[in-house]
Amino acid sequence: MERSALSVALLRQRLVSLLNAMPAAQAGDETSVHLARVASRRLRSALPVLGASADEDTLDRAERRVRRITRALGPVRELDVTLLLLAELEGKGAAVPRAIARVRAVVTAERQARRRDMLDEITPSRLNKLCKRLVKVAAPDSLPGAQADGLAEAIQQAGARARKLRAAIEYAGGIYLADRLHRVRIAAKKLRYCLELQRELTHSRATARLNRLRTQQDLLGRMHDLEILIDRTRGVQEALPAKDRRGMAELDALVRVLEDECREGHAAYMRARPSLLKLCDSVIEAAAAAARPTAAA
Repeated sequence: MERSALSVALLRQRLVSLLNAMPAAQAGDETSVHLARVASRRLRSALPVLGASADEDTLDRAERRVRRITRALGPVRELDVTLLLLAELEGKGAAVPRAIARVRAVVTAERQARRRDMLDEITPSRLNKLCKRLVKVAAPDSLPGAQADGLAEAIQQAGARARKLRAAIEYAGGIYLADRLHRVRIAAKKLRYCLELQRELTHSRATARLNRLRTQQDLLGRMHDLEILIDRTRGVQEALPAKDRRGMAELDALVRVLEDECREGHAAYMRARPSLLKLCDSVIEAAAAAARPTAAA
């Protein structure tokens, strides 16, 4: 398959993944919400590379629509993860059931509200508009002249993402600061999506870098999810009557369990930090090497 045809096929593949997950996601299925959100992120990450030959306005409109879908799915997915964490803690007996039940009731009510917002944003007509826009992005004649080299674009995109990840790691330093570690996680995710696309364009079977990024992304994602649950637990505490000391103590105990796991996760991240920096450097160097012939020309 020619590279331009492969680019179109990969773009359509990502769109189909999103459309396949959406009906069940809109019906409230938590797994499908997750799949739809991941598919929207992958689609959004691929657009600048696979749609490089499209005109700027068409590409910008498609990216904005995909971004709105991702943002609509995000709050629902976040609350789903919080409910899953509560179920996990309950199954382990890691906290007092009454404390878990208090938080679960608040999160469940919020999920229902966020799901209504999601349905208002992601309508069949808007999905249809997205499909039409992506057809224009993927059209071979969307821009006069030769097709852009998707692989070259993917390599340079990966290099840019690796530089951002390296900067985020350096900025996070060695102290546990949740917001900075969250930036590392997001940067790692974006780099992984770029490398996945590069791997598909070259038909490579190499997975070492992807696996390393996925491992760190999962670790940091777990810490982020725990931090969200801590915030929600504190919110439930604030709503309790001051005289309910027992309830306060039970929620405090839940927070301590969550904070302990966050500290353990940070220690694991710090052990892996040097190898993550090394991975960034290798991707940056590969992008620089790929750009040299063009610069010389």
